[in-house]
Amino acid sequence: MASYPRSGNTLLRAYLEKITGLVTGSDCDITKKLNQALMHMGLAGEGLVDKRVWVIKTHYPERYGKTKFYAERCVLLVRSPLDCITSLFNMVCSGTHDLSIADSDFLKFPNHWAEFVQQEITVWKDFHDFWLKAKIPVHIIRYEDIVLAPRATLIDLVKFILNVTSLEGTRVEKYIELACQEQAPEIYKPRKGRVNNNMQKFKPEHLQFMFNYARELIERFGYQALFETKQIEDANGVVRAEAVQKEQLT
Repeated sequence: MASYPRSGNTLLRAYLEKITGLVTGSDCDITKKLNQALMHMGLAGEGLVDKRVWVIKTHYPERYGKTKFYAERCVLLVRSPLDCITSLFNMVCSGTHDLSIADSDFLKFPNHWAEFVQQEITVWKDFHDFWLKAKIPVHIIRYEDIVLAPRATLIDLVKFILNVTSLEGTRVEKYIELACQEQAPEIYKPRKGRVNNNMQKFKPEHLQFMFNYARELIERFGYQALFETKQIEDANGVVRAEAVQKEQLT
């Protein structure tokens, strides 16, 4: 399971563990604070890449994992760059999975935020380009679809993982149904866990740079509507971007 950081892999792992009863692994170093935190919060397979796990999380090549492993198929989990880059900035600044800096801090340190946005959209693009060129089968799954349409999204995912054309009438289909009838599983309380909730943190020039740099991928993943914006001026005279169709995801 490959994902750019803060794209929702913990949520997806929690769903898979709930549906299958099998732990998911990762190539992370469990001596590191943030990785230890995930293990203590309930992801018992952290650091495992052997036959005790069947799905292994990786952020490679955005960062190197501690252990190499072989994979026959890839689940590529994607999320709007507006949300995952903001979430990553919060994680870097707070040193935690679930705490955030104040919204006002984005205004207090505009140069740091702008530099981070420009840096990370290049990493976001390079990461997804790498996996889309992989020589193994790749299944694209969007975080937004897990949140908004979990049943259909998880059925398609499990069909890919099991390499079958249908789950109709199977026990795993029933387990997916049961998992989706309940509240989404949580390993930790997410900062927001919402779709397109960070537009107000971006200036028009941020959005223009991101869209120009990664336009092909943004359109391929169906996020182009999020970059169709109008300029507004807040009470402090700061020009911000507001989505024309805020909730539209294709």
